[in-house]
Amino acid sequence: MARKKRLKIALIGYGAISQTLFDLFREKKPDIDIVGVLVRPGRAKETQTKVGRKVAVVETLKALLKLKPDVVVEAASQQAVRDWGETILERGIDFMVIATGAYGDPKLYKKHIKAAEKSGARLRLPSGAIAGLDGLLAMRLGKLERVKYVSIKPPHAWSGTPAETEFDLPSIKEPTVIFRGKPADAGRLYPKNANLAVTVALCGAGLQHTDIELVADPTLPAGTNASRLEVVSDSGELKMERLGLAMPDNPKTGVLTALTMADDLMKIVRASDW
Repeated sequence: MARKKRLKIALIGYGAISQTLFDLFREKKPDIDIVGVLVRPGRAKETQTKVGRKVAVVETLKALLKLKPDVVVEAASQQAVRDWGETILERGIDFMVIATGAYGDPKLYKKHIKAAEKSGARLRLPSGAIAGLDGLLAMRLGKLERVKYVSIKPPHAWSGTPAETEFDLPSIKEPTVIFRGKPADAGRLYPKNANLAVTVALCGAGLQHTDIELVADPTLPAGTNASRLEVVSDSGELKMERLGLAMPDNPKTGVLTALTMADDLMKIVRASDW
């Protein structure tokens, strides 16, 4: 009997998400090998100490691709998607993107789709810290009448964003809408907080027909963030609410984000056609 092939993945970035993936795969022991991590110049030595000698730590995309991964997982930033996504897909390597706010630029999204179609690679967009996207994907086969996504985080999670200049975040005492608009603007103005706004749009009614609200809520349980997805269509209505733990060292990102990425990678292993 032939030995089962193991999935080789490479990570862009070594922040909270990548660290969670390392821990999960170490515990669950799926048929997945993390073969390399791409980090910013000057961070290789520090990162190498953390990941161990069996994982290559590199500072260029060229070096990362030499490791011949089956999937490159972006866990860094929208800029990483813009800088390297097309090259990865052109090489026929699957590209998993969590900083989907970069696709608030329709031209970039179309360029990456075209590169994937030409090479046979897959552009993989995990659901991130939101539930209900399977229902949204099904409902868009009919007629979507309204799609609204609300991201709810404690006031301090919005520090370092435009909300910091428009609101006195520490003084907020009740749930306060700090942004109301369209996904592309949410992803551009809040690149570390609102990537899922674009994910919802791509899975549903599109960038121009999806409504977004970002909320600073001091009443959330400590260490959590939340989201709400509301869909009205000719097939019915969907309302999904989520309350989840934030990353211990990064309140802008939910733990579920990393878990959905891990689950998607494990589904690839379980599939028969990868």
